Amino acid sequence: MVVILEGIYAFLAYYERKTAEVYEKILPSVKNSAARLLISILAIDSRKHSEVFRHLSGEKVPERAPEADAGAVAAEAVKILNEAEGMIGKKPPLEVLQGLVKYEKLMNEEYLVGIYAKALDLKQKNGIIKKVLNSIAEDEERHREFLELAVDLEKGRAKP
Repeated sequence: MVVILEGIYAFLAYYERKTAEVYEKILPSVKNSAARLLISILAIDSRKHSEVFRHLSGEKVPERAPEADAGAVAAEAVKILNEAEGMIGKKPPLEVLQGLVKYEKLMNEEYLVGIYAKALDLKQKNGIIKKVLNSIAEDEERHREFLELAVDLEKGRAKP
């Protein structure tokens, strides 16, 4: 079971890094400075999460998407992330951000929460890992909220 968990950690390390890269790519096209700040925070957090998962996996962050028993929800989330990345520079930033909101919702609400629960069950005796994973889960919920706020700022529906 630990090997499965390490594979999942490698998968998460890769996609957290890729998520950070997508946030960094979209930044220059976001008009609202407060929205840019929020997206910058998301990119920094995602890089931090990638490094944490890299450490937990015991490997370097893979250059290509690793195989993992990720399930249909994760596959859909990854598809949305790849589509959002492909839209940068071709579609309005607002459309890309809305895609990223969908991505964060899927990764957070359905997939990551399940992985964290599995990891916590396996590592319950290790209080440090439990605290780190709980912290990342809280960050992921905040990411969704920040992205939704960034969308509202870009639409002019929220004030900084």
